[in-house]
Amino acid sequence: MQKRYRLNNSRSFDYIYKRGKSVSDENLVLITMRGKYPSFKVGFVVGKKVGKSVVRNKVRRRMREAFRVLLGEVEDHSSYIFVARSGAAEADYQSICNSVKGLLKKAGKLKQ
Repeated sequence: MQKRYRLNNSRSFDYIYKRGKSVSDENLVLITMRGKYPSFKVGFVVGKKVGKSVVRNKVRRRMREAFRVLLGEVEDHSSYIFVARSGAAEADYQSICNSVKGLLKKAGKLKQ
């Protein structure tokens, strides 16, 4: 994931948490809102409930890669935060990919 697509400060995360719309499934939660940036911005959050640091980093890497594959299909001018649920620790890569794509589709943020 290129650096220009990342949300990088806590004020941005807090703003999206407060004002964004959320959709969820068994593995992930997607919080999204219309942004002021010309391209999209994305952040990935994996809390301590998911597991120890090795497991959290593994889940975060899988979420980033699943989103990276969909870069061309994602709507611009939006900000996204993906939050991992505890079920994501046991999920394999394919189910995380399906969750990411399904949540984006549910939120209406995939280009047609």
